[in-house]
Amino acid sequence: MPTISFAGSIGTRQGLPVIEGLFLGFFAMEVISGAVPALKGPSAVAMGNFDGVHLGHQAVLSRLVEVARKAGNTSVVLTFFPHPMAVTAPERRPPLIQTLKDRLDCIERCSPVDMVVVVPFTKELAATSAVAFVDEVLLGRLRCQDLFIGHDARFGRDREGDIEFLRRCEPRLRLHVLEPIEVAGVRVSSSRIRRLVAAGDVALAQGMLGRPFSLVGPVVQGAGRGQKLGFPTANLAQEGELLPGEGVYACEAEIAQGTFPAAVHVGPVPTFGVQKLVVEAHLVGFEGDLLGQRLRLSFLSRLRPVKTFPDPAALASQMAEDVRAAVEVFAHRHG
Repeated sequence: MPTISFAGSIGTRQGLPVIEGLFLGFFAMEVISGAVPALKGPSAVAMGNFDGVHLGHQAVLSRLVEVARKAGNTSVVLTFFPHPMAVTAPERRPPLIQTLKDRLDCIERCSPVDMVVVVPFTKELAATSAVAFVDEVLLGRLRCQDLFIGHDARFGRDREGDIEFLRRCEPRLRLHVLEPIEVAGVRVSSSRIRRLVAAGDVALAQGMLGRPFSLVGPVVQGAGRGQKLGFPTANLAQEGELLPGEGVYACEAEIAQGTFPAAVHVGPVPTFGVQKLVVEAHLVGFEGDLLGQRLRLSFLSRLRPVKTFPDPAALASQMAEDVRAAVEVFAHRHG
């Protein structure tokens, strides 16, 4: 049986959490990456990937904090990085909805949890039995009294740790199974949100996330095609794994100078013979150089598919329509 021992660095409150060399940011909550801490007192633990931190996750976190505070215990989110399938079945690994830093940001914004523990998911962890994980990590190191988990969660070697297994662990810990949430008659899940975003249905994805799906990254040098057409664009080198389906979108663009409506092209640029997928954003009302700045694009609505136009003038005319539509969507959101 493998020993539960994870190499990694430990961040403290207001500290510098790092995993795989990536600085995760500053947080008011305590973020620990790497070694699972040995807590001095009892805790309530929510365990899962929490990719997207969607409405179902938010319900789990809200209930976690409520129960922990009532008992005077520490509220702990136990999450994993990378996604377990990146280790157990890399050929089927899903693209993550958000970066790890965004995941932590969302957890902190949606619920005042005391601590997040980011466990590096390794082959050794994948080979650990569910019994060993419960005994050594949940009960041993985290002193878990209340465990919050999704209805379809599985963990441990060969995914043997299911709800029935956890029920057999009672009364050593109290099990709280959160039932699924539905939006527009559709069950909310990270996999469902990935499919919606990939299909371009960012509006329904927003309903499930409780906020718009977003991309973030630095602005890099582009070809300057938009500038020549009268619509200068910022080319995003996005840091996440999941991209919206090809199309033109109404977005909200956040930069250091403020928030702007944006018309955003995702996909190839067939009018100019460009087959490479690009993310190009025209920020309405912004004048200046964005090169090197960090840009966040929140996707509000898909306006149209990618098209091939007979000439640049026809493309410019359509871009003017796209900009007007994007401004209307932005105004409705902020109206």
